[in-house]
Amino acid sequence: MSYTLWIKGLNPMEALSHSDWKAIDLSQLLHLSKGSSAVQIRFGPLYSFIVHEKTLYIFCILTEKRKTISFEAEIVSLAANSKHCLVLLATGELRKYDPVEERSIGIHFLGIENDSTKATKESIIHLACGEYATVACTSTNAVYNIPNLTTTLPRHVRIRKVVTGFEHCLMLSTNGDVYSWGGGLRGQLGNGEIVASSDLPCIVQGLEGVKVIDIAAEGWHSAAVSAFGDLYTWGWNNQGQLGLHDPQHRERVVSLPQLVSFPDDEDLTVEKVHCGIGHTAVEAVDVDRKKHAWVAGWDLEKRFNYFQATSSANFEGFRKLVGPFHEAAERLELGTGAYQVYFLQRDQNE
Repeated sequence: MSYTLWIKGLNPMEALSHSDWKAIDLSQLLHLSKGSSAVQIRFGPLYSFIVHEKTLYIFCILTEKRKTISFEAEIVSLAANSKHCLVLLATGELRKYDPVEERSIGIHFLGIENDSTKATKESIIHLACGEYATVACTSTNAVYNIPNLTTTLPRHVRIRKVVTGFEHCLMLSTNGDVYSWGGGLRGQLGNGEIVASSDLPCIVQGLEGVKVIDIAAEGWHSAAVSAFGDLYTWGWNNQGQLGLHDPQHRERVVSLPQLVSFPDDEDLTVEKVHCGIGHTAVEAVDVDRKKHAWVAGWDLEKRFNYFQATSSANFEGFRKLVGPFHEAAERLELGTGAYQVYFLQRDQNE
């Protein structure tokens, strides 16, 4: 398996390529062998973190240097913010790596009530890292804002995904319910109110009755995809990241989920959604089942064109995201970082 990463926006790996698409051969950069296992990628405002097997690679936009950290077991999950990253090892151990201090420490919070029986049975299954909230969901249905226990969900609620923005958290259950908690001063909780904080996960009121299959959050906004392929967004629309055409939502806080419309000539079914700080990207298929990528919010090419500084906000709604790669690529994965949008191209080695 070989990997090529296509980045638009801030590129921590190459300081002079911050605007239009830039191709990075990860297989060569990381010296990956043929047939090697999958990679995981997370972007923070200053760093990019890449995981492959037992190794963590860190790239910093300020130093343009690469750091390599090896762990004693395979890394199964990765989460990051602007200050550090968290890696979950196959052994169940959670480690925090600080790239400034260049050190890794273990984080131990399971079984803090000294219940040894519970401690041996409880393991982390979902992990998300925001600027002011670090969330872990465990096999016992416990939800932590590490290291503190937030709540334990009823047995019938099973967690499918958890994501974080700067201050808020979203959680998706296997039956399609969306829960939110944390900071809500910019409407990012989706409950119709502007509140400083909500301590416990509550169902997002505007999505009650809607079966949701994917969620995303970053900065101060949130997004969800329904089982029917509809996209809903809410939160702060200061950069057009909600993709809403109505002028009443421009540069406003939108505290209830809004159904997003695409251009009139496009009959799309949205499958996945990804959020950056000032932009939102979606994967969608048309009536012919052909896959497309769309983006709303920041014009990343303008934002990071240092030779011609212009406003990067875009309130025109969602627009097609055209990549520079060959359409015959075997597998393309869309993703976003704080200041990036990217495609990860996976090709089978012959």
